[in-house]
Amino acid sequence: MKPLIGRRAERLAQTMLVLLSALAIGTASAAGSGTVVLISMDGVRHDFLDATPLPALERMQREGARAERLIPVYPSNTFPGHVSIATGTWPDVHGIIDNHFEDAEHGVYRYNGDADWIKAEPLWAAAERQGVPAATYFWVGSETDWNGIGARHRMTPFDPNRPETEKAGQVLRWLRLPKTQRPRLIMSYWAGVDSVAHRQGPADPAVAAQLRLQDAALRHLLAGIDAMDRWHTLTLLVVSDHGMTVAGELIDAAAALADAGVKARVLGSAVANVYLENAQDLEAATAALAGLNNVRVRHRADIPAAWRLRHDGRTGDLVAATVPPFVLSPPSNPLCALMPSRCLSPGNHGYSPDHPDMGGILLALGRGVQAGARLPPAHQTDIAATVARLLGITPPAQSEGTPIAGIGG
Repeated sequence: MKPLIGRRAERLAQTMLVLLSALAIGTASAAGSGTVVLISMDGVRHDFLDATPLPALERMQREGARAERLIPVYPSNTFPGHVSIATGTWPDVHGIIDNHFEDAEHGVYRYNGDADWIKAEPLWAAAERQGVPAATYFWVGSETDWNGIGARHRMTPFDPNRPETEKAGQVLRWLRLPKTQRPRLIMSYWAGVDSVAHRQGPADPAVAAQLRLQDAALRHLLAGIDAMDRWHTLTLLVVSDHGMTVAGELIDAAAALADAGVKARVLGSAVANVYLENAQDLEAATAALAGLNNVRVRHRADIPAAWRLRHDGRTGDLVAATVPPFVLSPPSNPLCALMPSRCLSPGNHGYSPDHPDMGGILLALGRGVQAGARLPPAHQTDIAATVARLLGITPPAQSEGTPIAGIGG
């Protein structure tokens, strides 16, 4: 746990960074005059677009650009992915190391939309401090202000039952606002195919049916932008946070630790943070997990640099990782403790970004995009810098990405 004076110094440093950036850049409108709409469709694998007719997404490919795939961060999960897209950096910097983890000071994080958990500046805060109005619709971490800065327009709280047609309608209403009120950056989370692909598996016909529903909502959005005649000033980006693959075989990491007499909390599926109750059990826990087939285990201090997962105060004493089709823990439903194998989903993600099934989508249409362009694989951390270039602002403060060639450049 950090001492109180250390936490105060960290908050002061973050506040000073924001103030100095605002002074350097000013609050006048940025040099660019474009608008960016960024839509994320959860769990849409890069090749799902080729498996079924999707008129709106096909139009984006025909009249705009499509990347071969969008490479996620590790673990390739929803909350780390969306925060990496928004901040332009990795989980070891922005702090959202998984959908579920523990923080030494703040306790347990589980799918939390509060911006206070995010340790790096998100796009909407970077835009607002540079005089560019922003709007967010259910984007991860956007429900509260980040270091005192929030999107001028935002929809909260998160509602998983909100249809995408309603989200598309709100995006269009924002775009129709008078120029003095209109956001120039709009970020919206869409359900994509994540839930159905988890439940049914990535190859089930229900996945294609759900994607067609998402495409219909996108078609409504495109038609609304057509009617406003905005494509010369507006760029639409459609991305996803991760892909999906076949899974469903349990390697029960918690049971292996219990059998070795180690008390620990195991949080995660493809990648698991292991929090020991007794630090003296480190070697026993390491041996217990290392003895499992298809599992790689690392001490926190020895996590490979390429994983970008070592975050002080959040990363477990140990980090275990597996490969498809294996998972390291069953769902948290109490009933699953009785028959964990019956609770496992036939579809899963979170695995190494190098696995081809983890790649997501990236399409762009409108201002700064060449019709029919085919782009090489891009990385999630490059999205923030790309959006910033389109808006004519500097990227978020901790962004490490590079603007994607072929979009706005």
